[in-house]
Amino acid sequence: MFVATFVLCKVMIRYSGALKLLDVPNIRSMHTLEKSRAGGIAIFGAFALGMLLSGVTISLYIVVAFFTVFLLGLYDDRFGSSSKAKIFWITVAAIILFFGDMHINSLGIFLGEEILLPNSLGFIFTIFALVGFINAVNLIDGLDGLSSGVGIVILFSFSYLGYKYDDIFLLYSASLLIVALLTFLRYNWYPSKMFMGDSGSLTLGFVIALLSIHAIKQGYITPATVLLLTAVPILDTLVVMFRRIRRGQNPFQPDKTHMHHILLKQHYNNVAKTTKILILLQIVFTYIGLGFKVRDDFIILTIFILLYVLFYSMLTPKRHRKKNKL
Repeated sequence: MFVATFVLCKVMIRYSGALKLLDVPNIRSMHTLEKSRAGGIAIFGAFALGMLLSGVTISLYIVVAFFTVFLLGLYDDRFGSSSKAKIFWITVAAIILFFGDMHINSLGIFLGEEILLPNSLGFIFTIFALVGFINAVNLIDGLDGLSSGVGIVILFSFSYLGYKYDDIFLLYSASLLIVALLTFLRYNWYPSKMFMGDSGSLTLGFVIALLSIHAIKQGYITPATVLLLTAVPILDTLVVMFRRIRRGQNPFQPDKTHMHHILLKQHYNNVAKTTKILILLQIVFTYIGLGFKVRDDFIILTIFILLYVLFYSMLTPKRHRKKNKL
């Protein structure tokens, strides 16, 4: 895995210009030079090879859904696509997973009662969760090493669950992708030589969402636990979208008000320091999620809501909060 990712990264950096997979700086960019955005090809090319050689049985539904999201990201890196097109194809991938029996049918245990979902609601909830989380991972891919670093921490939790419950699919999938991301991080850490692009961030979000659904279906964790295991991208997306809605803006309109943008300004544009802070935050949230002993999702959800309120207060400038109240 290490060698495959290393070689593919080298090849992609060299031929990104010919493949027209260069990231050209724009008004929202945090970089000033053209860089390869073909990291996703290296990461998931090596990951797919590793899964193939591992001998782990994977359903055709998962394979088709995986490549649907990967090709969507690759097309977006090469030609660009609208947010509506992304949502449509991610929804298609979610529907494919649903027919492969990969969907959420329980919200967990609240105040001693398990909330089960009928197939129709489970279908809607799974699509909503999958689309939302994949886009959340895509949105935090804004600083060198951020999405790959946070992704490694999140995947470690699923690797641990796979080891704990002797789940080969979970253990191998998470571990192989961790190795690929660690190798890629050598080129993605500040100052980076390449980005993972949408082929990387969208597919990373898909794999994490897939592993989450698998772990929920097996009863290892609940949807509320996932909120902590993947807290950084989810909190960032919720804070940004709610802030935009309160200001009367389009919640899907891109801007520079994400968690990493604000922290970067607070730390005098120190990219490496900002990335480390967010990775550390995710480590703390993941540790809490894995170590939670109380089997009541009401408490976990309450903690997450409190975290959301705290992050919204910390990351929304006072002048904007006052303006919203008026």
